[in-house]
Amino acid sequence: MRNIILFFAVVISAIHSCSESEVNPYWGDGVEFIEIYEDPEIFSDSEGFKRNGWGGNIMLALDGTVLTDRRSEDGGKTWGEKILHLAGDGRVLDAATGDIINLHSGYQPEPLPVQYRSRDHGKTWYEEKVIREKDINGWIPITSACEEGITLRYGKHKGRLLMAARVMVEYASARDLYEQHYSSAIYSDDSGGTWHASAPFPVAGTGEAALVELSDGRIYYNSRNHNRQGNRSIAWSYDGGETWQDHKECSYLPDGPPDFYGNKGGLVRLELDNYDILIFSMTDDPGGSSDRHTTAGRENITVWASFDGGKTWPVKRWVHERGGYSHLAAGRPGTSSEGMIYLTTSSLYARFNLAWITQGRDWREFLTK
Repeated sequence: MRNIILFFAVVISAIHSCSESEVNPYWGDGVEFIEIYEDPEIFSDSEGFKRNGWGGNIMLALDGTVLTDRRSEDGGKTWGEKILHLAGDGRVLDAATGDIINLHSGYQPEPLPVQYRSRDHGKTWYEEKVIREKDINGWIPITSACEEGITLRYGKHKGRLLMAARVMVEYASARDLYEQHYSSAIYSDDSGGTWHASAPFPVAGTGEAALVELSDGRIYYNSRNHNRQGNRSIAWSYDGGETWQDHKECSYLPDGPPDFYGNKGGLVRLELDNYDILIFSMTDDPGGSSDRHTTAGRENITVWASFDGGKTWPVKRWVHERGGYSHLAAGRPGTSSEGMIYLTTSSLYARFNLAWITQGRDWREFLTK
């Protein structure tokens, strides 16, 4: 009898563990959801943004507050007054403390680098000096037009702050010496007091990148390439973002218009411990070539989903005819933002769930067996 009881206890525990591991708030019980707002005033409405089709930055505070250059405490339904210092690049949440750091950058990061920090989920900010070290080639990486950074959650570098970055050789503009510029990363092991430079990305001519940490501790790096036509440039790090290896051109993801200048894309990993579900955003041509998903211009913003950490991207869905630079963020479990995926591009703001991307197909159908 004791053995029978033990057997059923193990079975019940296994069933419970299985069901718990498959809880996915982004799925929304399979009910598709999307809301799109055109010409919103929740992020920068400057003439530069309108003229170039840039989307405003977006990120989530630890308590689920959605941040652009305004704050939303109800998951992105309503927005408060404008806030300072988040419109720039180089933003990262320190998940250990809840601090939000914004490292301002331009083409020229010297002589006195400054960053801003908020300890109250983006309500107030204060300025602090920061140490930014040069890379192996003697340049200081900047974070201009890169996606939000991350706090590492796995392995011996757990707690490290890591941000995609780029090196402007001779601190020239993006269009000058573009064939020499290269993607990079910066990382901090003291909560943003000192920023170290990673090794250069394996391919030159790259910039405006994004990165995520996978559940096995690897860093997946996804970069625009200014130097050639084609799809996105991909590499991985096995040492917490210090070096980059195994470079390849992605078979699935486009790199903007079919010219030498590409486009900035969005990338985010959904906060699910047991799965590596990634969302990517980019302009696209829905009727274009299947082997080169190129587009005639910065239009038709589209999102893709990967269920195996970026190896394959089996589903995508067109969002809107507009398009430009884009940014993505994922809602935080247990907060008002839970289950939502957020997108900004070209004066457009959208929030949607995973069921909308898959058009109602069960997300578990796409998991690697």
